[in-house]
Amino acid sequence: MQQYSTLIFIALLVAAFYFLILRPQRKRQQAMQQTMNALSPGSRVMLGSGVFGTVVSVGARQVVLEISPGAELTVLKQAITKIVTDDDEDSLDEQDELDEDQNAVEQPIHGRGSRAERHRPQG
Repeated sequence: MQQYSTLIFIALLVAAFYFLILRPQRKRQQAMQQTMNALSPGSRVMLGSGVFGTVVSVGARQVVLEISPGAELTVLKQAITKIVTDDDEDSLDEQDELDEDQNAVEQPIHGRGSRAERHRPQG
């Protein structure tokens, strides 16, 4: 009886390993393969580093992205983590709010000047 319980325990460990590690990994690989197959010129994508770009052309192993008007970047397909939607990117209104907040931070306090102006050598 002891040998059967050991065999059952080993079988349960193998099943747990399969369902907790191997099966989810296979699903991630299939999802990544579907993403790679769905790439086409004009698609907006995000790289693993967080860079957004528009697909210009797709090769066997590489993709050419336009990251800003006139600036192209060639990357491996594996660097692309997902095809983005409008929800993944900031809207222009959100960007304007961020710019206004940044401008408010950069303005010096009146009458004191900037740090560089206060510590500039006289001469």
